[in-house]
Amino acid sequence: MNNDTVPPLLPNNELIAAYEAGFRDECRRVISLNLISCMPKMKKWIIEYSVIYHNPLGQEAHETMIGKIYSDPEKGMASYRLLEHLWQHGMNGDSPYTVVRPIAYLPSFHLMLMSKAPGMTVQEWIFETDRVHHAAFHTAIFLSFLHKVPILPTPLPIRNRAEADISRFIQEMINSAPEQETAIQSFAARMRKFPPRPYVGEPAMLHGDFHIKNVFWDNSAVTAIDFDHHFTGDPAWDVAYHACQIQLNAFLRKGDFHYFRSGVKTFIQTYLTEVPEDEHEDFLKRILYYRARSLFESLHYEICVCKTKKIEIIEPFLLECELSLQGKGFQ
Repeated sequence: MNNDTVPPLLPNNELIAAYEAGFRDECRRVISLNLISCMPKMKKWIIEYSVIYHNPLGQEAHETMIGKIYSDPEKGMASYRLLEHLWQHGMNGDSPYTVVRPIAYLPSFHLMLMSKAPGMTVQEWIFETDRVHHAAFHTAIFLSFLHKVPILPTPLPIRNRAEADISRFIQEMINSAPEQETAIQSFAARMRKFPPRPYVGEPAMLHGDFHIKNVFWDNSAVTAIDFDHHFTGDPAWDVAYHACQIQLNAFLRKGDFHYFRSGVKTFIQTYLTEVPEDEHEDFLKRILYYRARSLFESLHYEICVCKTKKIEIIEPFLLECELSLQGKGFQ
C-alpha cells in the first residue's frame, strides 16, 4: 500500500450496512455517516467516521467509528478475530477492562471497523495530569485480565517482537556509531549469557505493543487498541514493554528515564499481585531482561531507523541496559 495515495474508500451505503449488522443486537439504525479524517500510519490508513443513529428506544445518539485499512490483509483479519475473541471472553462494554468493540471486517477492502476508545491515553494521563498512579494501577489490572483470556489458536506461526534479531541491531548500531563499539560489544556479551527464551511456563495472550499511546482510561474503564502485534508468550514481556515505554518517554521528554519512578513501581507491583508469590523473583528477573532488550531496540530505532543522529543518547541508553542486566532499573 502506498501511503502517499489515499486508498479507495468504501461507499457509505456499504459502511452503514456493516455498522448496522455489527450492532444488530442493539437494533441501531443509522441516520447519517460522515467522513471526519483519513490519514496514513505506518503501513495502514486510519479513517474516522461520525455516525448518528437511532437506538432501540428511537432516541438519536452519536458515535465515532474508526476504520483501519491494512496493507497486509492477513494481519487485519487476525487482529479482528482477536478483538472478537477478547470481546466474547469478558473484555467488552460490561467490564471496566475492555478493548475497542469490533464492528466488522470487510476483506475486499482490507478494512476493519471498530468503535473509538473513550478517554485519554495513558501517555496523556502521565504527562498532562497528576494521576500517574491511578493510570498505572488500572493499566496493570487490565493487563492481568488480558493475560487470563484463553489463547486464540492461530493457523500459522507469526514472528513477534520478542523474537527480534538483536544481533542484527547490534551490528547496525556499531556501523552507525563505531566510536561506541566497545560499549555495544560489552552489552552484546552480557546479553549472550542470558537464554533467548527465559520463560518456560504456560504462554499467555499478549498485546504485543502495549504502548502508553495504545491504552486509554476515562476514570471508569481502561480500553486498549491496536492488537496488530499480538502473540502468545511470556506475560512478563507485556509488563516490561509497557513499563519501559513509560521510561523511554520520560527520557525523551524529560531527560530522565526514572522521572516517573513511582508510577512505574505502582504498575509493576500491582501486576505482581496477580502472580503467585513464589514466582515473583523469577518474574522480576525476566522483566529486567526484556527491559534491556527493549531499551536497546528503541536505541537502534532512534539511531539506525529514524537516523536522528542523536549520538549523545547512546551512552545513557547503554547505561540503563547495563543496569537491567545487573538486576536494576525498575526500583
